[in-house]
Amino acid sequence: MAKSLVSNPPYNMKWTAPPFAIMQPRFNEYGVAPNSNANYAFIASALSMADDKVAMILPNGVLTISGEEAIIRKCMIEANVIEAVILLPNSMFESTSIATCIVVFNKHKETWKIEFVDLRQRYVEEVRDQNGQFGGTSHTKRTYHKTVNVISDEVMQDVVDAIRGRKDIPEFCKAASLNEVRKNEYILTPSRYIEFQEHEESHRSFEDIARDYNWIVRQMNMVKLTVNESLAKSLGLYETFLLMQNQPDVSKSFEIVGQKVEKEIFMTISKNAAEFKIENRNKEYLPEMLALFLTTWKQHIMYLNNEQNRILAEFRDALLPDLMSGKIDLTADKVSE
Repeated sequence: MAKSLVSNPPYNMKWTAPPFAIMQPRFNEYGVAPNSNANYAFIASALSMADDKVAMILPNGVLTISGEEAIIRKCMIEANVIEAVILLPNSMFESTSIATCIVVFNKHKETWKIEFVDLRQRYVEEVRDQNGQFGGTSHTKRTYHKTVNVISDEVMQDVVDAIRGRKDIPEFCKAASLNEVRKNEYILTPSRYIEFQEHEESHRSFEDIARDYNWIVRQMNMVKLTVNESLAKSLGLYETFLLMQNQPDVSKSFEIVGQKVEKEIFMTISKNAAEFKIENRNKEYLPEMLALFLTTWKQHIMYLNNEQNRILAEFRDALLPDLMSGKIDLTADKVSE
C-alpha cells in the first residue's frame, strides 16, 4: 500500500460494478458508486490504495451531486477523511473545458474541519504552442497558440499554508466545521462557506461578465446538431430548438457597455428526410459531450463486433462439413457462376 497517492481519473464514466462489490474492502465502508457514474468508484479505489493522503483532480459535480453519490459523499464526510476542497479556474486543461476541483483526503486528520479554497480568480494566463489533435495529416501538423490558466507557485504555497493552518481569509479560504457542512446538507461547494466581502461596486466588470457569457455559449456551440423536424419532434429535441430560437437577443444590451457576445448556433432544424448529423465545431480539442458519446459508441461497436465474430464462427462451423464432404464446390468456375 502506498503512503500517499495523486490521481486524475477519467470524468463521469459509466461503469459496471463487480458482483458482490459491497463486500470488497474499497467499497464496504462508503458504498458502491452507481453504474451511471464511476467518479466515486475511483475515489474509493484510491483511498483503499493509500495509507495516508490522497489528492484527486475531479469534476465539480462530485461536490454537489445527489442520489447514491450524495450518500457516499456524506459517509466520507462523517468518516472525517476529507481534508480540503480546492475550486480550480476554468480553462486549465488543454483537452477538456469541464469545471474541476482538487479534493484532498486524509485518513489521519487531527481536526474535524474541512478547508475550502476558491482559486477561480487566482490564476495567470499562459500562451502555449500546441499541435492539432484531430483530423488528417495537414491538421495534426498544424501548430496554433492556446491560452490556458495556470496557478503560480506563490498561490500554490498560499493554498498549502491555508490547509495546514486552517485559515479563514475572505474571498479565498474557509475552515468549515462538520456542523457547518451538515447544515449545508453535505454539499462541498466552497462558495457556500467562504466569506465574500462587500465592495463599493455592485457587480463584476462588464468585460468579465461578457467573457463568462461567451465561454458558456462557446461550450454550447462546440457541438452542432442538425436534425429533421419530424425526427426532432419524435425524439423530444424540438423543444430545445424552440428554446434556442426564443432566447432574447442580448447582443445590443452588451454593446451598450462596449462588449460583444456570441450567438447560439448549436442546433439546426432540417427539412431533409430523416437527417440527423452531429458536428464537432471546435478545432482545438474534442468537446466533453462528444467524448461521452464516443465512449458509449465504442462500447456499442465492441458489442456488435463480438456478435459479428460469433456469427462468423457459427457460419464457419456450418460451412466446414459441407466443404469437407464436397457438397459445396469452391472451384473457380463454380464460384464465378
